[in-house]
Amino acid sequence: MKRETINTDERIHKDISTEYKKMVTLSDRPKILICTPEVTALPEGMGNAANLVSAKGGGLGDISASLIRNLNENKNYDLHVVLPKYDSKIKHVAAITNQEIDRLAVVLSGKGIHLVNDSAFSYLSNPYDEGTIHSPVRRSLAYQRHVINLLLDYLQPDIVHCNDWMTGLIPSAARSKGIKSLFTLHNIFTEKQTMRNIELSGIRPMDFMNWLYFEEFPDNSRENWESTFKTNKVDFTASAVFAADEFNTVSESFLEELYNNDFPDIVSKPLYEVIKRKYEDGRASGILNAPNDTVSPKVLPGIINFNKHTLKENKALNKKIFQSKMKLPVNPDIPLFFWPNRLYYQKGPDILVDNYKEVFSKYKLQIAFIANGDSKIEEKLKKLGTKYSNLAFVNFNEELSNLGKAAADFILMPSRYEPCGLPQMEALRFGTLPVVRSTGGLKDTIFQLDVEKHTGNGFTFKIADRAGLEYGIKEALKFYKLPETTRIKQLQRIMSESKRKFNLKHTAEKYIKIYDKLIKESKDNK
Repeated sequence: MKRETINTDERIHKDISTEYKKMVTLSDRPKILICTPEVTALPEGMGNAANLVSAKGGGLGDISASLIRNLNENKNYDLHVVLPKYDSKIKHVAAITNQEIDRLAVVLSGKGIHLVNDSAFSYLSNPYDEGTIHSPVRRSLAYQRHVINLLLDYLQPDIVHCNDWMTGLIPSAARSKGIKSLFTLHNIFTEKQTMRNIELSGIRPMDFMNWLYFEEFPDNSRENWESTFKTNKVDFTASAVFAADEFNTVSESFLEELYNNDFPDIVSKPLYEVIKRKYEDGRASGILNAPNDTVSPKVLPGIINFNKHTLKENKALNKKIFQSKMKLPVNPDIPLFFWPNRLYYQKGPDILVDNYKEVFSKYKLQIAFIANGDSKIEEKLKKLGTKYSNLAFVNFNEELSNLGKAAADFILMPSRYEPCGLPQMEALRFGTLPVVRSTGGLKDTIFQLDVEKHTGNGFTFKIADRAGLEYGIKEALKFYKLPETTRIKQLQRIMSESKRKFNLKHTAEKYIKIYDKLIKESKDNK
């Protein structure tokens, strides 16, 4: 009787394995699953309907789009992408019904685009909107439930590539299923949830709890799980770094700064510990992001287009239009500075705003802000704009912001920390020179301009304070006083160099190297 039971069990295991292999999507090429809450565009090769599902909240959307496009063109991989199904955004692009949207999801899944169908995403206009009935962490759990409970088993990817805290549990689940993963940290942020709340979302954290990172690690966790099930929280970002086979930041210097614990006030001790461990294990790298190829003065809509040969004339025309729209005095000879970032503490707007009267009002220059963020900073800028004619502030408008990059002589980025930053690289393509604090991605992309040696592409300072920013501005003003022919020659050089050096193809190639490394490791271990 016992023998018969064993044979029956073996037969059941064999039948399940055989039928599973029939159902799982098979491919002769390595299978990559990219998990991202945003993407600016999907390639035409993934189907004509793919352009309906784009959503962007920041630089992650651009790098996701580039990586997907390059992998799709590469043809060496079987590419799959999982995105939230933003119903309202799809309806805005195309006047289609709810039923058609649901059918669209089925159609796109056959093209490798997997949409997470959940009400948490139905009414969003921006991937990171706060003002909905579904909190960001609720949306994160809905997204991850689809990946963990369905796609990892259905697709059996060779690599799952996760991005930021919203995908933080997936590397742990992948590890428990024997699937290799890469986790990319685009910014320092995390969420924490108890296993109870994770369980209530439809995910079984007990299945992979050995690869989760808790606020407090319980002794004999599997035996004593009940004592911490309702109270001990899982750190999403720390879990992702801990469980992933490879981890990367979006610039080399930011990784070094994290490893050196340069930001103890913003990086939790658990996250620092797992990053340090990954770094010392040789499993951490910095891969610099880059601007989208469409960010170019030659083709960007809403500006008078130009190239390095028409820089002098057409940049001056853009400056005139921009000054007029911003209600700044129209003056072609005054140096124009542009603020390209959100108004948050990380970006350092207070360094400029709180010292404007004492320092920056004494220089002959103009500063334009097109931004949103901290309401207190916004109020201060409104008051400064009414008091000083050389400062203008309006809420963010993408078209006007693009014009600002094309029109300005300089951009200001006195960031306290910067994982990568895109505006400083975008501005270079327009012959607009950055004034930056040398940190993170800013340190890796902007180097002090030396006119005599024909090197460098901007102006840098080390300390995020009034003296540092003032030094950077004064260096920029020295450059502006040089003969026009000298300045134009340098700007033309910088425009050419920046497009060659900072492009998404180079970025995608570095990610592909990590994929190939992990795929080889999988084969070697079989």
